[in-house]
Formats: sequence, structure tokens, C-alpha cells
Amino acid sequence: MRHLSVFAFLLSISLTACSPGDERSGILDRGRLVYEAKCISCHGQNGTGTPDAPAPLFGDRPVSELADVIDRTMPEGAADQCTGDDARAVAEWMQQAFYSPEAQARLNPPRIELTRLTVAQYRNAIADLGTSFRWRTVPGSQRGLNADYFSSRNHRRDRRVFQRLDNAVNFQFGAFSPDGEKISEDAFAIAWEGSLIPRESGWYEFVIRTENGARLFVNNRATPLIDASVRSGSDVVFHGSRYLLSGRLYPIRLDWFKFKEPTASVQLLWKSPGSVEELIPERHLVPEGSAEVLIAETPFPPDDRSAGYERGISVSPEWDEATTNAAVEVADRVVASVRDLAKIRDNDNRTEKIREFGRQFAERAFRRPLDEETRRIFVDEQFAAAKSDEEGLRRVVIAALKSPRFLYREVTGTDDQLDRASRLAFALLNSVPDAALMEAAAKGQLATEDQIRQQAWRMVGDSRARSRMLEFLRSWMNLDRIQDIAKNPEAFPDYTDRLSADLKISLELFLEQVVDSESGDFRQLLLSDTIFMNGRMAQFYGAGLAADAEFQEVRFEPERRAGIVSHPFLLSGLAYTETSSPIHRGVFLSRGILGRGVKPPPIAVSPTAPELAPDLTTRQRVIVQTGPEMCANCHGLINPLGFALENFDAVGRHRGSEKGQPIDATGQYLQRNGGLTRFNGARELAAFLARSEETHRAFVRQFFHHMVQQPILAYGTDSIQELSESFKNQEFRLKNLQVEIAVRSALRGWSTNSQPVVANAPNSSP
Repeated sequence: MRHLSVFAFLLSISLTACSPGDERSGILDRGRLVYEAKCISCHGQNGTGTPDAPAPLFGDRPVSELADVIDRTMPEGAADQCTGDDARAVAEWMQQAFYSPEAQARLNPPRIELTRLTVAQYRNAIADLGTSFRWRTVPGSQRGLNADYFSSRNHRRDRRVFQRLDNAVNFQFGAFSPDGEKISEDAFAIAWEGSLIPRESGWYEFVIRTENGARLFVNNRATPLIDASVRSGSDVVFHGSRYLLSGRLYPIRLDWFKFKEPTASVQLLWKSPGSVEELIPERHLVPEGSAEVLIAETPFPPDDRSAGYERGISVSPEWDEATTNAAVEVADRVVASVRDLAKIRDNDNRTEKIREFGRQFAERAFRRPLDEETRRIFVDEQFAAAKSDEEGLRRVVIAALKSPRFLYREVTGTDDQLDRASRLAFALLNSVPDAALMEAAAKGQLATEDQIRQQAWRMVGDSRARSRMLEFLRSWMNLDRIQDIAKNPEAFPDYTDRLSADLKISLELFLEQVVDSESGDFRQLLLSDTIFMNGRMAQFYGAGLAADAEFQEVRFEPERRAGIVSHPFLLSGLAYTETSSPIHRGVFLSRGILGRGVKPPPIAVSPTAPELAPDLTTRQRVIVQTGPEMCANCHGLINPLGFALENFDAVGRHRGSEKGQPIDATGQYLQRNGGLTRFNGARELAAFLARSEETHRAFVRQFFHHMVQQPILAYGTDSIQELSESFKNQEFRLKNLQVEIAVRSALRGWSTNSQPVVANAPNSSP
């Protein structure tokens, strides 16, 4: 017994000595030695490359995959010299020393870059500069437009018969009037007025259909966008376009009248970006009025997206010319509206008011008070050189908008509280700070992380922050690449452009529901068992709604579908005209959702046409096509993810068989930690994605890049991990993550002393 006790004591000591940390350290030491002996001569120190193997070693393969490649192929020409435990050890060491993105960030710390405003930031900044001199409306819960009905062709207040709220402008009066007792059938008029909520930023085409007279005003109360009050010929359809930014309200008014025409009808429609012509829905109309929004419609060259997100890192002659043209455009609009913007009354000193407005405009454009020298250059000298107050104001606006103080996010590198205010506003609103935020900075109330977080929570309730979140979710799903979905009319005769637009609206409504929900839980994007449908969608997909039903939330095939993973819009967009595409769907899941680096194919490869392999299912054809070794590395990741969605055809309808064979919707995914996960169908796939740390980290990284437009690892090599843990601890609430990203970005900006302290890579210097 005594011998057994001594043995147990010695065993306990040995187990304590061989702790997991010590074991891992031993593996890393072994891997470093193996790399020095067998790899460094070709791949160089820290994998930087040599003339024999110039390509640097870095990527996001899991350690197990990296070890497998080393085991099978390295060293070149002597693959049997680094196998088994040696291959695993060197893979572990490479991953920690230089291979992974985090290791690369330790070796080559990314910098917070000096950036100019992106196109979106420029337009948002102009809009909010204008709004800062006007007023903002916070709409209530009612939707629709106020409608005044008149008993004459003129919109005279004394001839108004009644008022009401109309949910849309879509009336077919025929030979009758709206009220046979009070309104004559020969002549009557209606005025609809309120505000417009755009779906997303972009060009909107407005359409009036009427055989009568009409004038439409959108974001301009003085000049109609469409003037059909005096018609010639037989035209009954009239068009006009406006550029609108999301997250804002725009005043809208439609004056319509009938005078002696035999019939009367009127419809107000729009064509939003990437959609089709439709009646302006009730949910995009509010009865409250709103101020005009200052919009810069000048076209700009697109921003750089090479890093996967928009960045203002290049200054081209085309961009410089666009900023000049936009500054002139904005100056003209400001001067035309100066009485309203400067709040000039009849008894005011006009010169004094205009000059004070010019000073305030420059100050707000620069996001900080003007010192004496700056005021002299940008305000006083501009008015002094002008022949009139209006010309002086035009010069002030153009000079301010062409200054680097406006065009660049940060130019001084001072990193003071005013800079913090700007960083917070651009992260959350993609625009300049509002008055409350500037006041907080001026009072020294952005000194601590808690103070910044308090302001962030105030701002996250702004409609512009909501719009920013929705913009990111569209970007996260790459919706800008899913446009003009076309299907073979012989295979899918009922799949129309109108149905495709319905699918997009359905997805938008779902995103809005998640963002607006009390929990705002990211996982609902992947796990929800409901979908928004109207009657047209319901008939096509076999759901039980009336043919004329408006959009509403329904539980549809809950045992088969889950969130965005199986949403018909994505499934249709990630497919061919007749067949599904496991490759497109797999790339979306691997690159977009899981954040894996998927390289373009080394050569252009066309998919094998179904008619060339008439007996093979889509899954079988893809396996054959991607079988060659040069395809296997990427498609070993892509295909098994896409195969899990093979239960859905090219238009997102569920199917149980193809080519007379049962659908095989099994798939798998090798995680970065080496664990292999298997799933069957969309629901099991979605459940894995929702709980996967890789999904969470990828979402955090992409959201950070979208909001801050800087590399996340420039804010510390642990930024992704820390934000991911915070995201998890806060129950995956989207707004909480939005706030935490904004706070982190506000605390560090572009300056000479703002770079994070970078720890040394483990054993990175043999």
C-alpha cells in the first residue's frame, strides 16, 4: 500500500508538471526547430519567401489542413522528411509565428490610415450640414399621406370639403367623384402631403399615372419634380428622378385635379434602386411634414473596395474634379435657400446674417471651432473679395468643401475630443457629428470610455444609425452583386421581375424586423423560422395567403428553412437560370458568413452544362467538375457547404429529388480548430453557423470594417477576440456590437502616437 501511495504521489507531480500549457509550448518549440532545419532554406525567416519560393506564407487554413499539406508535400522533393508529429508541430508553430492573420498583424502591424471621405460620407455630410440649419422630424407610428379633398379644380382652402389619411395614392374614380353629394364630377382636386422614407440610398424614379392634371414635389417645395398640370397630347405617364439618402425624411406633395375630362384616375409610383416600378407602399409614407434635405447629386468615381469594404484611400483627378463640381452644386443650392438656412427675416440685417451663417457653415464642415487665422482665410477674405453677400457665401461654401479639413476624416493628428466626436459620428452615422455631440466634446465630456459610450447609445437610436446597420447587413450578404435575377422562362414561367422584386422586399423586411426587435439578436438572422410574404410570393412558393395579400410575416416550411440561409431571394440569386449552384452558395457561406479567404479560380472555368451530363444531378456534376487537384483545395471547403442547400432549386423552392434521384443535402465543414462538423439540410447548417465562433468573429470583423473603414487589427491584435467575446456576453445584440465598435474606434485615431502596442510573436525569431 505504501508503494502505491508513493506511486500515486509521483504520478500527481508528473501530471502537474506536464500541464496543457507546457505541452503546447513544447509543441511550438519542436515546430520552430523543425522549421529551422527543414523549411527556412526555401521559405525564409517568418515565411517571407526566398528566390526558390518567393511567395510569402500566410493564410487562414486550419492547423490540421496546414499539417496535412506539409505532411504530403514538404519539403519539396523530400516529402517523407516532415511527416506525422513533425508536420503537426511545424504547422502549429507557423500558425502562431507568421501564418495566421493575427500573427501577420504582430509582425507587420497595420496602421490606421489617413483617409478622405468616401462618396457616401461626402453625401451624408452635406445632407447633415444642411439639416443642422433646419429642423428634423421624428415620425410617429402612422403611415400614409394627409389628403385634402376640394370641390374645385383649384386647391383653395375655402373649397376644401374634407381631410383624411390615405395609405397610398391609387385611385380610379372613373366618371364619378370621391363624394357624390359634396363634390362635382366635372371638377375636383386632391392634395396629398407628408414625407417620404426611402428604402436605401440611390436614385429613385417617380412616376405619376393620370389622364388629368398633376404636379409632384419631392424634396423641393418650390419647383415640381414632375409638372403635368398643362398637358399636350395623350400622355398619361410622367417621370422624374431624385437622389435620396436613407435614414432621412423627405417632404413630398402631390397636387392633382380633374377639370372636364370624362374620367379621373391617379397613381403615384416609384422605382427604387435595383427594383421595379411599384406603387409607393404605405410603410414608406408618413403624414408628418419635414424639412428639405441638402443633396449633392454630382456623380463621383467609386471608392476602393479591394480590402472588402469601402475606403477613401485614393485621390484621383476624377475624384478631385467631382469634389469641385459637388462644391459648386452645393454652393448654388445653399445660396438659393439662404433665406431659409440663415433664418433671415424682413427686419434683419441681411449682410450680418449671411456672414454669420457662412462662419457657422465652415465651422460645422470642419467639425471644430474656427481659430482666428482659419476664419480669416475661409470666411473673412472670401466675403471681402466678393461683390455681393451671395457671391461671398458661395465662395465660403466652395472653399470650405474643397478644404482637406472637410474632405479628410482627420488631418491634424491632434486626437482631441473633437476628433473623437468625428470618429464616433462617422462610425455610427457615416456622417458629421450632430450639435449634441459637438457640445459634449466642447465641454470635455468625451474624455472617458464611459462618456463616449453614453453618447454612442444616444446616437444608435437615430434613424441614420439604423440605416447604417441595414447597409452593413446588405453588404455582409453581398446583395449589391445579386441584381437583375433572371430565370429561364421555359423552366420557370411564373418567375417574373415583379416576383424577384418581391423577394428582395421580403428580405429587406426581415432584416428590418431583426434590427428593430427588442433583442436585436444576430442569431435570428440565421435561425428565424418565419418569412415575409405577399400574395404573389405565396402563390409561387405554395404558402396559404390570398392572391392580393399584402406583405406579412408567416411561418413557412419551418422544418426545412432557417433565416437568410434559405431565403428565396438569396437562393435564387446564388443560382443559375435553370439549376442551383452549390459553388455560388458555398462561396457565399464560406467567404461571407464564415469569413474564410476563398481565392478566385486560377483559370476561367465554365460550369458543365446540364445537357452535357443529362443523367447527373447538380451535386454529381459539381463533384466531377471540381475533382482535379488544382480545384480541390478551395472546393473542398466550398462544395460541402453549398451541398447542404441542394434541397432548394434555382428559384428557392424546396425539392426532394432531381433527375429522378433523391436529393443529397449532406455537407460538412472543417473548422479552423480542426474539428469536423457534419450537417444535413438548411436547418442543421444554419444551427451550426449560428453557434460557430468563426461566424461570430467574421461578422465582428466585417462589421468593424464597414463602420470604421480601417483594418481592425490596427486597433490591437486582440481586437477581434475582445469584440467577439463582448458580442457573445451581450447575447449577440446587434446594437451593443455597433456601440462597442464605435467606442473602440473613437478612442484611437490617425495620429503619430496612436498606434497600439504590439506584442512579439511567440518564438518568432529563431
